[in-house]
Amino acid sequence: MILTPLLGYALLVLAVTVVLLGIVLVNLAILPTPGPGPRARDGRVAVLVPARDEEMNIEACVRGLLAQDYPDMEIWVFDDASTDRTGEIAERLAGEPRDDGPVLYVVRGSGDPPPGWMGKPYACHRLYNAMRERSCPEYVLFTDADVRFEPEAVSAAVDIAVRERSGLLSIFPRQEIGSWGERLVVPLMMHWTGFTLLPLPTAHAVRTGPAFAAANGQFMLFTREAYEACDGHRAVRDSILEDVVLARAVKRAKHRTILADTGPLLHTRMYRSAGEVWRGYSKNAFAFFGYSSVLLVLGAAALLALYVFPPVLAVWAFLAGEAAAAWAFAGAYGAAVAARIALSVRFSYPVLDSLLHPVGMLCLVAIMFNSMVWGLTGRGAWKGRTIARTDSA
Repeated sequence: MILTPLLGYALLVLAVTVVLLGIVLVNLAILPTPGPGPRARDGRVAVLVPARDEEMNIEACVRGLLAQDYPDMEIWVFDDASTDRTGEIAERLAGEPRDDGPVLYVVRGSGDPPPGWMGKPYACHRLYNAMRERSCPEYVLFTDADVRFEPEAVSAAVDIAVRERSGLLSIFPRQEIGSWGERLVVPLMMHWTGFTLLPLPTAHAVRTGPAFAAANGQFMLFTREAYEACDGHRAVRDSILEDVVLARAVKRAKHRTILADTGPLLHTRMYRSAGEVWRGYSKNAFAFFGYSSVLLVLGAAALLALYVFPPVLAVWAFLAGEAAAAWAFAGAYGAAVAARIALSVRFSYPVLDSLLHPVGMLCLVAIMFNSMVWGLTGRGAWKGRTIARTDSA
């Protein structure tokens, strides 16, 4: 067998995709889950929900929180200058009579964040300060208004946090997907990126650097000590990737960051069309690369080389009589699909969609370039607010 340039490329791609498949399998094997038997309950939990224009989601989210079986909990909702009925719905829920269960507080905001602040970090910062004026919980849970909670969700998360001795416990809820845009891209952004590119043994270790940290802003459970030690959302006030940057700040403060899985106890539908997927992920993809066009282009090239070109080149190499290269490219495609199948089974995505992994990657690359255009031209906006290039990740 002669090592041609095509075969060399095929073997390199095969080696990388097999290694990444191994990372996925290891991560899924060690991902913490709720333990059997009685669950640890370690003090009061304050649940903080920043909400802007969430009238479609806020009631279901809050009612799920009010139904939690955790015995010592309070709920705080921040209406972030919504232009719809978000605040009205939250206040109606707060005014409903209840014999027991969590107390619901509503804080109303007005206007845009001050210079140097992104919208969500500022809303979380204000809500935390309002909460601390009246309460001193052991745990602080930041969650999004589109997350749905089964009754055991908070107690399961606290159980894992106690067992893992985490300063920050973050969970990726099960993602409900409908349109083809969601099916192609959401699994990549929500689970593939984190569990393929970040080895959890490294991420969970306290002594590794802050670069080895990740979190999902949909569910971030802090100990109060860890949150205040890293200066909370003030430390990430200019970041559109506030969840990842905040995880790094927690780790920098020498507290443990953990990714975990509570199965179907948490679920959400982030977007409801291909257009929402396009806009939603375009707002922060450029920030992931530190607003560097060079890094984004290199990242896009790597995704194309590893995941989009191999199945096409497998056919081309077979027709050109380079059987070894064809088999190597086919093996690389198989490794990529195997990783997606493992993630799909664990996180309840349609398994057959894994076969379309190259198509999803092509969509992701398109979103990345659109995000770069938004960032370079200042055209990016989300929920009526311009997305400025101030991220310090």
